[in-house]
Amino acid sequence: MQRHNRIRLSLALLTVALSFSTSLAQQFSVTTKVVQPVPNAAPGEPQEEVVATSITLFHAGKVFDWLPAVGEVTVFEPAHQRFILFNGKRRVATTVTFEQIQQLLDSARDETFNYVKRLEDRNEADARTVVGPLKFQLSPDFNEEFTEASKHLKLDSPQYSYQVNCGKAQVEEATDEYLEFADWAARLNYVLHPRSQFPNPRLELNRSLRRRHLIPLNVKVNVAFDRPWILEARHRFEWGFQTQERQFIHHWEEQLENPDIKWVSFRDYQQTVLNAVAHAK
Repeated sequence: MQRHNRIRLSLALLTVALSFSTSLAQQFSVTTKVVQPVPNAAPGEPQEEVVATSITLFHAGKVFDWLPAVGEVTVFEPAHQRFILFNGKRRVATTVTFEQIQQLLDSARDETFNYVKRLEDRNEADARTVVGPLKFQLSPDFNEEFTEASKHLKLDSPQYSYQVNCGKAQVEEATDEYLEFADWAARLNYVLHPRSQFPNPRLELNRSLRRRHLIPLNVKVNVAFDRPWILEARHRFEWGFQTQERQFIHHWEEQLENPDIKWVSFRDYQQTVLNAVAHAK
């Protein structure tokens, strides 16, 4: 009888441990601040400026990504293979499926390949300065270095590099959830903002993180194309939710049910975003 009781107790403790692990994986948040250097900043002046902030909530198989500055929320629903995008300020929303995103990416890739071929046929110096960056974005080739003691990952190339301080998630499932979202968010960003970089370099970084079962805590990207730029994304992971995070999700889900929200095609939503960006400049 005592042996059976011990077995039941062990099973009960295992069930509690698994439930706790699952709840951690289902509920965590990532607060991100993206900064860039201030050109020619004098000593004593701010050396960097914030260009974007976001709050990303992972809950029950969904991801809610909020950009407070523009009032936009992106809902990642991998079970339905789609994103929902809505802007509370403009009261407009849309859905876009993974298949649609991939089709748009494939079309852009084919067009870019053809454009690169035409530039290469010209064999002119100014054309070659464009060809290299485009070919790299389509097929990135990095030299990879990883320092185990400091959990520092470096992906390097002559014109494009990542410097990443990494960490371990509290539960393995959270790593997979985060990187799956990061993959599709990179793809979505390109099709939503056509002037942005192809997602392939970031997808290569995510593959490196996935192989090592790591999450990014600080990501610095240095691009030396025709218009060089440096960005640094600082991620703060929090395991579990407070009341505020639950209130955010409840508020966004209520907004999506609001009959005043206008549902439009992805292209129309994209035009709304691009017009907002143009007016903000």
